[in-house]
Amino acid sequence: MMDSIRFSDFTMHRKTRRLCRGEEDIPIGGRAYDLLELLIEQRDRVVGRDEIMAHVWPGTVVGDNNLNVQVANLRRILGPEAIVTVPSRGLRFALEIANGTATPLSLPDRPSVVVLPFTNLGGDADLDWLADGFVEDITTELSRFRDLFVVARNSAYAYRQMPRALPVISQELGVRYVVEGSVRATADRVRVTAQLVDAANGGQVWAETFDRDLAGHFDTQTMVARAIVSCLAPQIDRAEAARISIAQPEDLTAHGLAMQAWSVVSTAQMSPEFGLRDKARNLARQALARNESSALAWRVLAWVAWWDAYYGASGSVEKSLRDGFDTSKRAIAADPTDHHARRVQALLHFVDKDYQSGMTVLRNAHEMNPNCAITLGWLGVCEAHYGDAEAGLPLIEAALRRSPRDPSRGVMQSMLGFCNVVLGNYAAARSAADASLSESTESASALLLSTLARVGLGDYDGARDAFYKLEKVAPALIDARLAGHWLTSNVEYRKRAQHYLHVAAGLALPKSVCERR
Repeated sequence: MMDSIRFSDFTMHRKTRRLCRGEEDIPIGGRAYDLLELLIEQRDRVVGRDEIMAHVWPGTVVGDNNLNVQVANLRRILGPEAIVTVPSRGLRFALEIANGTATPLSLPDRPSVVVLPFTNLGGDADLDWLADGFVEDITTELSRFRDLFVVARNSAYAYRQMPRALPVISQELGVRYVVEGSVRATADRVRVTAQLVDAANGGQVWAETFDRDLAGHFDTQTMVARAIVSCLAPQIDRAEAARISIAQPEDLTAHGLAMQAWSVVSTAQMSPEFGLRDKARNLARQALARNESSALAWRVLAWVAWWDAYYGASGSVEKSLRDGFDTSKRAIAADPTDHHARRVQALLHFVDKDYQSGMTVLRNAHEMNPNCAITLGWLGVCEAHYGDAEAGLPLIEAALRRSPRDPSRGVMQSMLGFCNVVLGNYAAARSAADASLSESTESASALLLSTLARVGLGDYDGARDAFYKLEKVAPALIDARLAGHWLTSNVEYRKRAQHYLHVAAGLALPKSVCERR
């Protein structure tokens, strides 16, 4: 019998035991699947109760109620006419089967990924559960990223006993990216190797090896899975950004346009370049013109509004904040699980000087997806500015450890630096500023950080150089900070930072710095 069977709006993929309506996976239990498969195979006749029981519940004695539940479930999914009850005889499948095999699943309009079964390299079959556990945890943690389409683990496990070429898997599951890996465990150590592959061309996007102590199997499994996911998600974003950046807007769906807009946001981050902001906003508006409920497009507009408010670029901070809160609420209403939108909303609260609400929303965003390194980094720097700097520093360090090759690494280095400035660790702050500037030479946040750190170290010439570069890059930001508008509730830090900036600008004497250290 054919591998894929089409009927009505559905496709049954027998090798992966999946039922789909178009591109959507339809959740169906194992018993219901076995019953459906039997009825389709024997669709030319009525299948009796005893035959059904022997096929669906082999070697098990169950009551008629179990069968009735599965039939009701299938009728709910397929429609009441799909399965006909023939009194006193049994059941018959009544829908017409399409001729020929099903066409390959098309790719969703968002990044799609499957985590294939990991290979147990240790040779001990008793540790297969450990490899399976990593796959299950990685799949679950990836699913927290709402921008990703993640194939369920049951479909992935179908490939354990039937290895296939990645392009074939891509077609059968409708995914662009595949995660493969291996596990080698000894008595007290485990080594997990994972790689991300573009299934369309077989190109390796990312690979990493993780070594951990095996004491406390489940804790180790969870920590490694989260470490892998923290690295994986940004790499998928980067690969997608590169792929869609060359696409023309007229060739993209609403979600594709929104994805392109978000990739611009991810590239811009703390950049004060107006062109990037305008490009992101225009793409988001095009996406909303095609689909006004696009959560991602609303999220982009919320970020643009925050950007305008942070840099004072719109001429009215109050209007930017109103726009930002409105669009962030729309993003969250469209997708209540979007932790990115909540993070942007938190940053808007900080600009609005509602520090308590900002910290509450930001902590909520982190709880929704603890694997997102950039959210953890923001939580750390905001703890420093609005809560406890001693508590914030390890959070940023953890974010950098979790995603050492994150596209947002430069931003997180700036976060680390500002936290150190709050704590008075100026040498560490300067090192972080240099690392951030190596990623982006015109990063306004990194230049501001460099200015403060160098004044704190007594390097006034270096501070002036950084200040003048910052003045060219973000003049409105400089004016706001010189006027005393700092995004912090830490009074001591605000006074110190403002004085240091005045020193760099030549508005205060360097000798007075010593009195404020």
